[in-house]
Amino acid sequence: MSNILHMPHRFCENTDMSTLHEIGNAVRVRRSEMGLTQDALARLSGLSRSTVIAVEKQSIGNLSISKAMALLESIGLSMHVAWSGTTAAPLHKTALPARSALERAAATASVSYKPVMTARQLKAALVAGEAPQGVRPHLQVLLDEAPVSLLAKVVDEIHTEDGIPKPHIWNQMRRLAHELQCFRPLWQ
Repeated sequence: MSNILHMPHRFCENTDMSTLHEIGNAVRVRRSEMGLTQDALARLSGLSRSTVIAVEKQSIGNLSISKAMALLESIGLSMHVAWSGTTAAPLHKTALPARSALERAAATASVSYKPVMTARQLKAALVAGEAPQGVRPHLQVLLDEAPVSLLAKVVDEIHTEDGIPKPHIWNQMRRLAHELQCFRPLWQ
């Protein structure tokens, strides 16, 4: 499942229902993978528990874009609105060669530290749920400050490369966050 939800420019009744269905499914799957309750997700997103439940059940009558974005962003998902017509030229820039999510996360966690944490060290810590002494501060910074979307990409990458279930990786992150006394509400 992609982390980006594409919504057409023109809405019709069936498209609105499809979009709400996609949002509801994406939220439910990611929340479950992360090991969050609906109540915890409501607190993280600043929405009510009843709104989270209605979104997941696709029974919400009307969901504003701001509420949808708050909900999605709180669990590392995003929404993208694109023109459905072909008259507008695409606004895509030529991308530089991308580093892996693990490489980006390790670099993010290492900004203030020497020696730097490698992608391999990060992966080993997340898979084992153990924080080696040399990278404990790096892991604490990552778990407390990195965008949830980056953490989600790391989980997706480890899952894809090694077949480790996503909920297991999120649980290991949560375990590390507790051990390292991280303060981010996501880990409570």
